[in-house]
Parts: sequence; C-alpha cells; structure tokens
Amino acid sequence: MPESKTVQPVDWRTIVYNILLILLLPLEVLYLLWRLVLKGKSRAGLGQRLGFVAPEAAELGHHDDPVLWFQACSVGEVAAVDPILRKVREFEPLAHIVLSTTTRTGYETAKKRGFELDALIYFPFDFPFVVGRVLRAIRPDLLVMVETELWPNILATARRMGIKTAVINGRISDRAYPRDLAVKPLISWALSNFDTILVQSEKDAERFRTLGAAEDHVVVVGNSKFDEKLPEVSEAEAAKLRLELGLPEGCPVLVAGSTREGEEEKVLDAFDLLRQEHRDLQLVIAPRHIERGDTIERMVTERGFATYRRSRALATEGEVTEPEIGAQVRVVILDTLGELTKVYALATVVFVGGSLVPIGGHNILQPIAQGKPTLMGPYMHNQQDLADIALGEQAAETVRNPEELAQVTGRIVSSEAEQELFATRGRAMMERHGGASRRYLDRLVTLLHQAPQE
Repeated sequence: MPESKTVQPVDWRTIVYNILLILLLPLEVLYLLWRLVLKGKSRAGLGQRLGFVAPEAAELGHHDDPVLWFQACSVGEVAAVDPILRKVREFEPLAHIVLSTTTRTGYETAKKRGFELDALIYFPFDFPFVVGRVLRAIRPDLLVMVETELWPNILATARRMGIKTAVINGRISDRAYPRDLAVKPLISWALSNFDTILVQSEKDAERFRTLGAAEDHVVVVGNSKFDEKLPEVSEAEAAKLRLELGLPEGCPVLVAGSTREGEEEKVLDAFDLLRQEHRDLQLVIAPRHIERGDTIERMVTERGFATYRRSRALATEGEVTEPEIGAQVRVVILDTLGELTKVYALATVVFVGGSLVPIGGHNILQPIAQGKPTLMGPYMHNQQDLADIALGEQAAETVRNPEELAQVTGRIVSSEAEQELFATRGRAMMERHGGASRRYLDRLVTLLHQAPQE
C-alpha cells in the first residue's frame, strides 16, 4: 500500500459506537468467557482474534504488489468466495491474497479446499485497537467482505487509512432484514464505508439501498456459488469411498447433509418409514457441526442401528478402518470436515439440512451440481434466492416433515427416470446462472486499480 495515502479524521459515529462498546465491555467479556469455557468455542486462533497477527500475514505489509484481504465468516461464505479467489489468482497472479474466517469450521474448510493463499487467518474482534493493529500490519489495498460481513470498526478504520472496501456476493436474508431495519443508523454508517456493494439479486440490492447504501454503489452481479468448483469423483474413487463407508454396491443411499440439532431425529424417523419398503436403503448423516457426532451416535444406537463414525475410522494416523459387514442396519455418521461434497457423489437422494428446523437452510447447489435429486425443508430463509431458483427450475423439492421426506425419497428411489430428470434440470440450472465469479473479479480489479478519490 502506498505510504502517501491520506488518513482521514475520525467520524463522530465511530466515537459514539465505541463508547457503547466500552460500556458493554463487561457483558462482552462474560459472553466470550462463556463461549471459551462452557462452549469450547472461539479458542482456535484466539491470539489472532485479539490482534496478534500471524507472521505470514504481517510479512505481506512489506510488499509492493497489491494485497487483497477477503473476510468469509464460515463454511457458506468460504464456498461463496471459492470461485472468486480462484479467478483472482488466475487473472491477478502478482496479487497477495489473505483470507480470514470467523469460525473454526470455516477456517478448517478453507484449509482443506487448497486455496493458493498467502495467509489464512482468523478475523479479529471488531475493537478499534485490535483492527487498527491488524490493518497496519497487513496493509491491504482492498478489504473485501463476503455476503453480510458488516463490521463497523474495521470498515471505518479501513476508510480512514485509505483502504478500498467492497462487499461481494452481498445478500440480506428475510430473517435478518427486519433486525437490520431496527438498527438502520448503525447499518447505514457501516454501509457508508464501502466503495462498492456487489450483490446477488435485485431484492438484495433494494434492501441494501433501503438500509442506507448509496444508490450508485450497489450493483447486482449474481451468486458466485453457482461457479463453485466441486471435487471430481471418479468411478474408482466412488467405489473406494463406498467401501470405506460400508455402503453396499448397488444399494440406494440417502445423504442428509449439514444437519442441525433437532433434524437428525426427523431424518431417522423418515429412515424408519422408508425401510418398510426399501430394505436396502442406506443412510449417511453429515452434521453441520462435527462435534455433535457423539450425540448423533446415541440417537442412532437408541433406535437399534449400528453406526460407522468416519472420524473414528480416520483417527489412527490417517488409516481408514473399513466397517465390518453384519446383519444389523448401519447408519454412517460423517463427522469430518471437507468430505461431504465427495459423499454427495454417492447419493441417490440428498436432503440438505438447516431447513426442517428454523435455522435458515444451507447450500443446496453442491448436490444439485452433481446431478443429485435434492430435497430441503420449508425453513430456507437464509438461502431463499437459491431455493426459489431451484424450485422454479424443478431441480429441487421441498419436504415439510419426516413423512414427506420419506414419501418423496421413496418415490425418487423407485424411479431411475425421475433421478435422471433431476440431474438434467440441475445441470441446466447451474449453466444458466453461472458466470458471476468472473463479473465479481472484473469489478474488484477495476476498484483495485482505480485512483483514490480526493
């Protein structure tokens, strides 16, 4: 970053906001201790969260080539930024790329995706003395927030330091929108610090503008998740993976991906119903939070099923323990990171979780892109645009309870023609809506090389 950039004066809203943060500091400390001690969360990368910059990130502050810092909160945002990072690396090979995440699962997912990064770090707590320290160390030329990462202090500090800022793949969910309206002055201030706000849809654009974003700063670009590069699974790899998971060759498989608390019971209820007519049906449950593996195992065994824990099989120095074949029905618990997209390739039908309970849904594009009949629950408010597109293209279907999950899954399992129809519609949908990642790249490169405004 050039040394000649002018540092702007502190905005009065920054002062007011941080006075409020100081007044609330005792509650914030208690909340952090609760997460650290009782929940076991926020421990990973705690030093980085407090502003102690990783050496590989701090080293970037001494380069003359441009530095781009992308912030992707968790797994979903990492998936969204994936194709954009690959485009940046392809078309801006001299740029240095920093990716930060807020959650441990997001961090681990980013590591497993094999990005060509110069630094992977945890996002700092949004206190001025913390974010200021990190920004001065990394000295990015461009700070890019993925989807809905609106952190007032880091944005205000970046603007004062002359760092360009952008939102990519921007969206505001149906559930978040009323809450954002309730604190519109704060959201409006945060949005005022962006040079450009690149969003998924016209509905998102209108919401950003209503919340205070400048009319000419908001541009509809599309959803980069349609361009996500998924791992290719050959027939030999699929056969090996089926063997490792104990899934008999030729048997239909229901994969319940990214399930949340309260959903596994519903999936197991549907599985009980399905096995009345489909005795060879196999079930894979992949919880969104892998630390819930023990809880899910207890649910499964209480119903009389055996379990295969993927994490347990991989625990011995990376060696895979193949499950023993027996008479008892086995449920696979995929409590590992980075394997779900490959396991989707084994599925006959996929149910995507976070949607039978009021969480808001997860990414339905990964199984659709692999040609899999994809089901989701009625609670898709965090992914509503994707859900509407998939339903409109008849590439996915909604189920509202265990009975409907069993009914629709059974219908699809019984019809190879319907399975192929889902695959054809899914491929057409992905092709029709793809290409956003290149448009995001073009906008970011234009902003990166744009002369600073006086």
